[in-house]
Amino acid sequence: MKFMLQTLPVATLVAFALCIGAPKTFAQAAPDVVGSWSLVSLTVTTSGSEVEALGPHPHGQLIFGSDGRYVLVGVRADLPKFALDNRLSGTAEENQRIVQGNFAHFGTYTVDPAGRVIVFHIQNSTFPNWDGDVQRRPFTLDGDRLTYITPGSFGYGASKVVWQRMK
Repeated sequence: MKFMLQTLPVATLVAFALCIGAPKTFAQAAPDVVGSWSLVSLTVTTSGSEVEALGPHPHGQLIFGSDGRYVLVGVRADLPKFALDNRLSGTAEENQRIVQGNFAHFGTYTVDPAGRVIVFHIQNSTFPNWDGDVQRRPFTLDGDRLTYITPGSFGYGASKVVWQRMK
């Protein structure tokens, strides 16, 4: 009995340490993507030509945490302001332009370094059809530039999303 009482604190400490370290293993497979990224462009290929889905100078951030969590936000630079300065009183046109001019989702991620794929485990999104979805993005990393492909995600066809590491 005395042996059990002496080893119980040690066993508890070891179990606690293992639990604390576990979430960090998500991103350990590709530490090169961990960090903050700024949106450079989001182009969609439709009918053989590329269209800038969020306009020529989109704003956005993608943050890959070392704990395996991420947050992604992208918006048009020219989103209109609400005429009545109240987001709950937007006109149909204002609401449509704003919905079509942004995207965001968050959740957890994993990286398959061999297949060069980022896997987003989407918890919630501004496009609710993606809530709970798991989406794979083939990616390339060229210095501080991260590029991935999102097949058919914006209703037009494949999109190419380019991010620049923030310093």
